[in-house]
Amino acid sequence: MDTWQHALRTTLVDRMLWPAETAAAITQIAHIVEYEKGASVFHPGEPTDLLYLLLSGEARLYYGTASGERLLVHIVRGGQILGFTDFRVKDPHEHDSGQVFLAEVQSRSRVAIIAAARVAAHLCDLPGPELVRVVESVESRWAHLCVRLLTLLTMDVRSRLAYVIHEIARMFGITDARGKLISIRLSHEDFGELVGASRPMISKHLKELAKAGIFVKEEGRYLLLREDLLKKMLTPGIVSPMPAVVGELLGKQGREPRREVLRGTAVSNARH
Repeated sequence: MDTWQHALRTTLVDRMLWPAETAAAITQIAHIVEYEKGASVFHPGEPTDLLYLLLSGEARLYYGTASGERLLVHIVRGGQILGFTDFRVKDPHEHDSGQVFLAEVQSRSRVAIIAAARVAAHLCDLPGPELVRVVESVESRWAHLCVRLLTLLTMDVRSRLAYVIHEIARMFGITDARGKLISIRLSHEDFGELVGASRPMISKHLKELAKAGIFVKEEGRYLLLREDLLKKMLTPGIVSPMPAVVGELLGKQGREPRREVLRGTAVSNARH
């Protein structure tokens, strides 16, 4: 097993909580593809019959707005799934709505690409509790992205910026005596894509935050000084809306994924 296959197996077991035997089998059928900085992994509308797992590097998921701008929905790091994977067996005449986002790598990256049908073939015989855990590990990330997108689209620019800063501080913030230092470098253009607003609009709001002593830039990096004041800029309950909504979307009411769907996928795959 080479280094990247080992990395894939470790990610599936340790981070996504897949059974070790299933992870080992999946590792053997995965294609490890290297992408150069700026390359696209998939585009909106492409089929959802592949599982994409980022092993190294950084990728960004963009959503194209109706006004022609693109909204940076999520920054993905190694060990996370990109986009949506549909494990269902579909009627030949059923329309596949395709990927919603554009996935673009921001540094040289390696991605494990696996056919969804072949993954389903290894999942269909898992015991119920393990099957639930595996499917949720895949679908919960997708539900998170959808809820995040809907949340951002229903906010004004000011609230959207506060929401994004709070998320970045939680994901990339390093606590020090003054507050949280953001470990990644972000430009006004980056914030514009994160918020779906023009650079002048972002610059205006960032200046206001700096003047209020909430979010400032020092030596090329941002520092969140007053997280408490930042939270007050958000609609009540909007800081962490994900768990309840994800639970509703995934149907965590004691129901298991439809095993016949996975089994049907496995049979279909075996025929081809």
